[in-house]
Formats: sequence, C-alpha cells, structure tokens
Amino acid sequence: TEELAANLRLEGFSVRPYHAGLDKKVKEENQELFIKDKVKIIVATIAFGMGIDKSNVRYVIHMDLPKNIEGYYQETGRAGRDGLLSEAILFYSIADLTKMKKMVETDGNQAHSDLMIGKLNKMAEYCETKTCRRKFLLNYFGEEFPDNCQSCDVCVNVYEEEDGTIPAQKILSAVSRLQERYGMNYIVDFLRGSKSEKIHGDHMSLRTYGAEKDTAKDDWMRYIKDLIQGGYLRVDQGIYPVLKLTEKSASVLSGEEKVLMHKIVEKLEVREAAPEYEKELFDQLKELRTKYAEEENVPAYIIFSDATLIELATYLPQDYKDLKSISGFGDIKTEKYGEAFLLVVASYCLEKGLTSRIELKNKKIKKTNLTGEISETKQATFNLFSMGKSINEIAGIRNLSPVTIEGHLAEFILSGKIDISKLVSPEKVPAIEAAIRLHGDQKLTPLKEELGDDYSWGEIKAVINFLNRKKEEQLL
Repeated sequence: TEELAANLRLEGFSVRPYHAGLDKKVKEENQELFIKDKVKIIVATIAFGMGIDKSNVRYVIHMDLPKNIEGYYQETGRAGRDGLLSEAILFYSIADLTKMKKMVETDGNQAHSDLMIGKLNKMAEYCETKTCRRKFLLNYFGEEFPDNCQSCDVCVNVYEEEDGTIPAQKILSAVSRLQERYGMNYIVDFLRGSKSEKIHGDHMSLRTYGAEKDTAKDDWMRYIKDLIQGGYLRVDQGIYPVLKLTEKSASVLSGEEKVLMHKIVEKLEVREAAPEYEKELFDQLKELRTKYAEEENVPAYIIFSDATLIELATYLPQDYKDLKSISGFGDIKTEKYGEAFLLVVASYCLEKGLTSRIELKNKKIKKTNLTGEISETKQATFNLFSMGKSINEIAGIRNLSPVTIEGHLAEFILSGKIDISKLVSPEKVPAIEAAIRLHGDQKLTPLKEELGDDYSWGEIKAVINFLNRKKEEQLL
C-alpha cells in the first residue's frame, strides 16, 4: 500500500496509505483526511474498516484478488452509496489464484483449507465468466437477475464468434502430451516455442512444442479461457491451477466437434444518464457544505450527500415547500440548513435568469412504480407470505437470510399489496417516521444507527416505502 501510494503521489494524486502495520496515530490521521475529503484516494488493505460510511466514493479498485465473493461484494459496496454513478475495477490474472491459494491454506485443518480454496475458486470463476457479472453475483446470493445489466464489462462488450477448432485442438493436444501437469502460462509458452529455462528440455522434442509461434500470448490465453468456459478444459481445484482435460475434450481432438471462440470486436460506452445539473451551482453548494462540515467537525457527507447537492442544482428549489421534495432534507436539516442552501440556489438563479424546476422532480416522483414489475424471487417470497408463512419460515424454505426476505416484502408495501401493519408493529412506526424526518430517507444506515437494534432494516425500509406510497398517492 505504501509503495502504490508513493507512486500515485508522484503522479500528482492526493493519496494516503492505510494498513495494520502503520502507527495508530498515522492510521487515524489518514482515515480522517480521507473521510473529510481532504485526501482523495486511500490505498488500503482490508484493515480499512468496513464500518466507514463515506457516501461519495466513486471508485473501488482491487489490485489483488479478494479471497471470496462475500468480501468482494462488501468491499465494492463502498462505492456510490449516495446513489450516483460509481465504478468497481478488479485487476486479475490466474497467477493471483496460485498466490492466494497458498495464503488461505490452514496447516493441520484440511477441511477448512478446502472450504477457503473452494470460495477462492468461485471468486476466480467470477473473474473468468463470460456472462453478466451482476447476474453472477446476485445468483450467488440467491437472487434472480436478467441476463444483461447493461453496465458490467461483459455486458458492454460486443463479441464475435469465430471458428477456434484448430487452436483448441493444439491446446488440448499440448495439455494431453504434457500429461495434464501444467498450468496456463506453461502451456502457452510451450505452444509458442519459448526458449525459457522453465521449459523442460524433454518437452522441446514433443510434436506440439512451438506449434504456433506467431500467435500472440494474449490470444492463446483467450482461447484457453474460452475452452474452460465451454467445459473443454478445467482448472484443477488444488493449490496450483493445473489444466485438465474433460469428457468433452475427446470429441474436439477427434474432429467430431467444432469449437467457437469469442473475440471482442467493440466496447460500448454505456453510462447511466446523469441528471442535467448546474455544475457551477453544484460547486458553490459544495463550498457551503464544506463550511458547515468544518464548523461542526464532521465529514461533508454527514451534512448532505453529493446526491442531495445534485438534486438542488438540478431542480433549483426556491422556497421551503420546494425543498421538501429534495432527498436528504428532513425537518431537522431543513430547519438547520435550509435557509442558507436556498439562498445560494436563489442567488444563482437570479444571476443566470433561471427559475425553479421542481415540477420535474414531482413528475419523476409521480412516475414511481407503484405496481411495477416484481422479480420472480420477490414474488416467490410474497406467495409464501400470503400463505401465512413467517419471515423466518420463508428464509428457511428459500435458503435466504431473514434480512433479504424482509427486503422482498417491503417492496410490496410500495405497491399496496401488503399493509404496513403486517410487517411493522404500529407502536414502532412513529419512531421510524421521526428518524426519517431527522435524516431523510436516502440512506438506511443513519436511520438504523438512530433507532438501534430494536428496529430491523426491513422495518425501516417498509416504513420508507409506506411514506413514499402516501406521498405518491397525494400527487396522483
């Protein structure tokens, strides 16, 4: 982390490192600078606490392969907590898998080692997949999702199929002649006729050694990955990623079956439509937010998230009535900060000759999906609930967590198919409503912290949906 942070600093980036070996005071200082937006990048190990809720993280970049999908999912979840477009980037090579397998082995506990290596193999499968990555992740956690998210690198690439039978036969033949004892890099070097000392002398006399010297290494790697994805090869599940033949290999080697390879021919730039907001006004609002944050000695996002400032700079509210439509402005924050932020917006509009666009915000709310599409997995939960099953019973039947089941059912509060009293005790609703007035409904974490352990995430989400439904019905 220190070396990478130093290199980034030389490139002109605002960056600090964070790892368990640093002095406690240094760690606290680096963390504080990052949280308060005084440092833009933190280069950290997993010692950087999961509880840090910085809402405006735009990138989470993994330089190393995470040990399991659960950890990766949590870590990437630190990006874009304010709901704005953010990206997760993972650098991966099969060599990472070898390194990590050695790290997760537990001496004297083979069962635990097998469990950890199994999780690591699943993480590698995620990296190698040619299907939608978001679908892969959600399926792993028992959720359904369409085949194309229109966002991950797989879904925004256009692939062209090409006949790869001959290179496939050369690869499978090489794996066979080398007695299924070597990994991807060795097979590629062998096929390309490498003179490296790593290539055993007796292998150089084999018929397939140097069979395809002119094909680039990256292309061979792509062919092998396609063969693994197609089930013509498999990677041994042990410590070293050795390539093995499968039952499907024979039909390709005999020429009975053709193999289609996938080649990326175009990368589509697909981005979520960003709201058209006044960037100059946004910067002015950020300055005002920073002023309050420094006065109160808190991170800027505690005052308001970037998403709230973008809404202000998009819809240009002119009075307190307008302000109620802006996410993040509960009663307390409106009373505390409303006048100052309205003044900045009003002054900007006066200077630029602009008027309020709050009616666009209200139209957007009006279009919120009251009876919209519900995924199959949520519908299955609703069906069991309608049969009288409890949340814990449904969780057991569906092999999902009670928190997930509560989240499913909360969706049906918004559509009116479930009454709020079925999910939340009437005596709990006023306290949750009070917390929402204080913090707004944009983020669940401040509400949960305010309410404590006696209130579940599902109950909070249910009340938010209940209030949103009431608001939408009033607009209709």
